[in-house]
Amino acid sequence: MAHKGVDLVVLGRLTAESMPELTYPLERAGAFVDAAAARAGAAPPTSLAALRALCDRYRALLDALDRVRRAERGAAAGEQLAPALAAVDAAAAEVRRALAAEG
Repeated sequence: MAHKGVDLVVLGRLTAESMPELTYPLERAGAFVDAAAARAGAAPPTSLAALRALCDRYRALLDALDRVRRAERGAAAGEQLAPALAAVDAAAAEVRRALAAEG
């Protein structure tokens, strides 16, 4: 979804009306993290902390998408969004690593 959002901004096709498609996964993931953290108590697994970090980075990307879509398109938009997208990709890789380590 992160890459799709960036692609939509680059193509000039992301509108306020299409933002819910990108925000819904964050809402669901956030609800899952909150519920899992409540169940885990004082010792949540590393993967849960990594998923929370991923949600935070995805939220930051969504903010950037909304801001950049109003001012830029094409390569300029892609360049502005690249750091936030890379942060999401890195956080996703960390979730995968944590899950693999937990078995």
